[in-house]
Amino acid sequence: MPRPTLLQRFWRVLTRRKLERARRELSLAGRARPAGDGAQPALRAPRRGAAAAASEPLTPYRLPSGNGRGKRRGPRVLEQMSLDLGPDRPRWNLSRLVAASPHRERIFEYLEFARKFFPELDGLNIRVGLAQKRGVLGWGSLDPERPGVWVRPRSLQLFTIAHEFTHLLQARSLVPHGERQCDLWALARSPLLIDSPPNYLQLPRVLRRGKPTNDQAHALCAAAREAIAARDAGDRRYLKRFEAALEEAFGPTVRA
Repeated sequence: MPRPTLLQRFWRVLTRRKLERARRELSLAGRARPAGDGAQPALRAPRRGAAAAASEPLTPYRLPSGNGRGKRRGPRVLEQMSLDLGPDRPRWNLSRLVAASPHRERIFEYLEFARKFFPELDGLNIRVGLAQKRGVLGWGSLDPERPGVWVRPRSLQLFTIAHEFTHLLQARSLVPHGERQCDLWALARSPLLIDSPPNYLQLPRVLRRGKPTNDQAHALCAAAREAIAARDAGDRRYLKRFEAALEEAFGPTVRA
């Protein structure tokens, strides 16, 4: 007789254990309810194990429906927050005359350079037009909802553009109102923007002659900043203070 294999011995042991467990369950069921009036002893319902599984047809496994507590949920996928802020807002809004002007590139060169010194204007879409009125070098809008500057392309000056940008700050109450105040705050921005003398402040005669030199531009900027600091300290005569400092440094002043 051939010797049983390891797998056959395993199945025999497993079958023997199942039979012994079934006998124990039957004996326990008979002890729990003894027969009294000739009725058959009630058998304990067998466990849902091997015997029950053998009598039930095999069905493919599927996940339980409904909100079962034992259902294992996978990781919850959260909606990703969008960081797209949309296209950048244009910096300039050209008028028809500027768009067709042969000086368009030169106008933008001056405007872009001067705007670097005015971070308060970041995010604004500034209207750009041409100043056509005789004797007017530039003009700046005082409407905070419609910022715009108008320049004369044949007489472009950085300080004129700085002056008009300062008007846009006045429209937002960032700078005191007034043309003399506008000149003073424009001078205080940077010596690189002072390529012409201011028109509304009283200056020494030597500063009215042509384009300011590098030393004169630095002196004008420093005096303007000192005057603004004096105003912040409570001096209401800061404009006179500025003009007096220049008169002491460069000689007698002339009325603007």
